[in-house]
Amino acid sequence: MELIIFPRLSTRSKRAMLRTKKKWGHVYQYIPRRHLLERLKIETGMSEMDILVQIYQERKWLILHKQYFL
Repeated sequence: MELIIFPRLSTRSKRAMLRTKKKWGHVYQYIPRRHLLERLKIETGMSEMDILVQIYQERKWLILHKQYFL
């Protein structure tokens, strides 16, 4: 899979994207901030909906292959 969005993220955004659980084992739901979406829209030239779809596809792939990146 081609990672388009993940390399453009800051360290904190990358950690948030890879996070799967919160404290006490609750499921973590990643919701990107509006400012991040606006910046990525300018950098990539993609629409906001395309960016969201790409983020969730990359997140799914990264979580499945997380063991190889640690």
